[in-house]
Amino acid sequence: MKLVLVGALAAWLISSSAVAQPAAVDRGAHPAVSPDGAYIAFLSNRSGQSQVFVIRTDGTHERQLTASPEEKNPPHWMDRKTIAFSLTESDDSRLFAIDLGAKNLREIGRVPGRNPIPSPDGKRVIYMVGPWTATRFVLSGLHNEDPRQLTDGSSTTWTPAWSPDEKRIAFTRRDENWLKVWVMSADGSSPTPVSHVPHEEGQAQFPAWSAEGKRLAVQVNGGAKDKPTAHIWTIDLASDAAQKLSAHDQPYLDETPSWFPDGTRIAFQSNRTGRMEIWVMNADGNHPRKVTK
Repeated sequence: MKLVLVGALAAWLISSSAVAQPAAVDRGAHPAVSPDGAYIAFLSNRSGQSQVFVIRTDGTHERQLTASPEEKNPPHWMDRKTIAFSLTESDDSRLFAIDLGAKNLREIGRVPGRNPIPSPDGKRVIYMVGPWTATRFVLSGLHNEDPRQLTDGSSTTWTPAWSPDEKRIAFTRRDENWLKVWVMSADGSSPTPVSHVPHEEGQAQFPAWSAEGKRLAVQVNGGAKDKPTAHIWTIDLASDAAQKLSAHDQPYLDETPSWFPDGTRIAFQSNRTGRMEIWVMNADGNHPRKVTK
């Protein structure tokens, strides 16, 4: 069975006016900044299948880490020298780790669900189960030890993101055909919407935590069906203040943010050039620059 990225299925769940499809060839997508801020891991399907790549944040020393034919889920850093990614097939997933130097590829976990997201300490994962119209989150060990359901499937949820202290989880939730970002405790309690973005701006998804755990960066998709746009927004969790970054009215997409550890910059994917590339901008939206070439 063909393996499918979570992002593509998330796009299927909502209307085309909310999420546009990326360019046919992604030079770079789903960036993840390393804990020391020196590298960005990302996906690229330039060779036909999605593979995990890494590049220095100044755009040098790009390296392909994987070469297998399966489609990969987005990468995550286990530590500053180790990258994790997963393969999902028939609603079962295997979790792998590989060293920054493209060495020591090994399987580190296996769960009966989709797209496992490892915790910052690398000991637990959150994965998704159930039909795509009513997904549920399950928390477990890397090999599905002590699985515990976190959400009940009454609404569709995806793209969970651990807070740096592992006490909270941000995620995308779909209610009445509208997407918002929510935050809940790591045990599934106290779910609260946090993306108070004006309705006319669009729908929020793909949350990413800042290193101090006080801010989220999210992707907001809007625009008309024939002219879709997407922006990165930041949300201050204490004040609920939301800021739109690098505002534009052009039909291109700025998506899937990832914070630098010092909180001064954000990596993201954008098709500003006509195909998806990895970009970096300041946390206030100024000075966007392309990293992949």
